[in-house]
Amino acid sequence: MTQRIKLLTLAQADVTRLIDLCFPAMDAATPLILGQVDHALRGTDFQNLRDDAQLVLAEALNNVVEHAYASTTLGAVALRVESVTDQLEIHLTDWGNPFPSSTIPEGRNPNPNDLSEGGYGWFLIRSLTSEIRYSRKIGRNCLSLIFSV
Repeated sequence: MTQRIKLLTLAQADVTRLIDLCFPAMDAATPLILGQVDHALRGTDFQNLRDDAQLVLAEALNNVVEHAYASTTLGAVALRVESVTDQLEIHLTDWGNPFPSSTIPEGRNPNPNDLSEGGYGWFLIRSLTSEIRYSRKIGRNCLSLIFSV
């Protein structure tokens, strides 16, 4: 059963925490996490965003495993999914390597003539979200992926 917690922010926004997890940064954990997030979104105002949230989260988690923890064999990821007024917010925190230049990649538009694998994740993430926030704080990467209804 998913526990929903009502929170009040300084802006007095209506915030409901849908899921809050910490797990190992491993490819094997991703399907389990995606399943839990999908379950948490069922029956909410964001039910129609379930597929988009799954794709975006899978890409973001893959980036954490592949890039943030590229130089280590063990790492952790914290995940918080919230309903904030009329937005779905997915917050990821990891303690791995920062993005180069401390900015998220632009992402490249897929070329149908180029069948190469990879390199389109950020294009997909940017296409499916309404807003992306990134910051590096005290050795942590904080990524927020926001979807508007």
